[in-house]
Amino acid sequence: MMRRPTPTLSALALILLTATLMALPKISQADDDRSNTARDSEIVQAFGLINAEQAREIALKQAPGVVTELELDDRDYAKGWKWEVEVANADGREVEVDIDAKTGKVLKVDKAWF
Repeated sequence: MMRRPTPTLSALALILLTATLMALPKISQADDDRSNTARDSEIVQAFGLINAEQAREIALKQAPGVVTELELDDRDYAKGWKWEVEVANADGREVEVDIDAKTGKVLKVDKAWF
């Protein structure tokens, strides 16, 4: 016959599991953003790319508004690096501007008008 765990033993196991999970280090969005920023800066310097502020300025000339996201992305190794900039305009609509990170040339302006 199989024995069932006692309620006290089950409660103790649950408490130990909860305490263990709470003790694990927390990775916040801010920490993740800082690590991405450091990575981006390192890549910009190593490969002579335009920096985040320059990409922001170029994107805002194409699509005036507020930058909501800015990401350095390796499109594919043959084409090199690009900045993907998302801008929210005055109507609250989002525009994505892709910029070649080497030349600063605007590759694409994609308006999400839905």
